[in-house]
This record gives sequence, C-alpha cells and structure tokens, in this order.
Amino acid sequence: MGDGRLDEGGAGGPAGDDDGAPDEGEVLDRIESVRLTPSEHQRVKDLVNGERMDRIRGHERRYLVVGAGGETGAGTRRDVVADLLDARTDPPAVAVRLEDFGLTPEEIRLWTRVFDVLCGRATHVVAVIEDFDGGYVWELGLLFAPSYREKLWVLKRRYPDGETERERFENGMAASHVELLLTGDRVREWVDADELRDAVDEIP
Repeated sequence: MGDGRLDEGGAGGPAGDDDGAPDEGEVLDRIESVRLTPSEHQRVKDLVNGERMDRIRGHERRYLVVGAGGETGAGTRRDVVADLLDARTDPPAVAVRLEDFGLTPEEIRLWTRVFDVLCGRATHVVAVIEDFDGGYVWELGLLFAPSYREKLWVLKRRYPDGETERERFENGMAASHVELLLTGDRVREWVDADELRDAVDEIP
C-alpha cells in the first residue's frame, strides 16, 4: 500500500474553485458550455474510443476511481483502492482513473468531457475522499447528478477529532450536497490503511 501514511492531506489534479465542488447544475452547464475546437473534439473521441477504453470492455464490473492524485499520501491511497478493485476476478473487473487516459494538465478543457464519458461507462464510481481542499473536487459536482449518484460509493476518511474533521471537510458546498455525498448506505468511513482495505471489500 505504499507508505500507508495518513498524515498527508495534499491533493492533486486540475485546479478547482476555491469555494469547493460545484453543484450538479454548474457542472452540467460547464460540460455543455465548453466549445471544443475540431482538434480537441477529435482528441476526446480518440481517448474514449482508443486502447485505454478497449481495456474496459468485456468486464462485468467497471470501476472509475476518483479523488486526490499526484505524489501525495492521499494519491497513493487512491491508487491502492484502484489496484484492489482492478485485481478482482469474480466477477471480472477493471478499475481506471481519469489520468490513465493520458490527459495532460494543459488539456484541462477536455477533462470534464472525458470524466462525463467515463462516469457513463462505469458500473461503479468510487470516490476516495480525504478532504475538500484539492483540485479534484470539481469532479464531485458531477457525481451529484442522480444517474451517477446511483453508481457512487464513497470511501471517506474519518479523522480522530472533530476539529480536524471540520478543517478537512468544511467549505462552500451547500449543506444538502455534503449530506448527500457523505451519508447513506454506500458511504464507508476509514481511519487507517487496514480500515481502508476493509472498506474496499464492502464495495460490490
């Protein structure tokens, strides 16, 4: 599981809004408002129909794992979740992350479009959430959409004291969105590396 450390709260990914994840309407509006150039449109088409997408086909379970990325403890833990899901064989499963599709930071305009396509093709979307501070939080807005929320499982880190918990998860998101994302029968909380592995085991 890499270093397995739980004292790093850093997150990577595209820069997000300072006030937290956008709501469903904002994200869907963003998707629709992006006007791609012909070359960008072809780039998205190639990404969602190329070799990387071929890897997804033929698997009964298709997991899209979202959350913090980069060279951080949080990114390492999300990678471990993806590896555990990808190793499943009964039924055959595959796990992917958005960055697996070769998008670069310079192609930020394309990330939301590709993310939307991957959400649609996944059977399960697994969000590994340790805070609401990272650039990855823009992904969370789309997951409030009812069609994607039905696929969503949340692995939420629980901190040992209430003050740290509030520091990590307080932001400008509406209270109703926080409640939808962090409560329910498909949310599993974890404190350490062992609990995270156990939480993954509970995802079908």
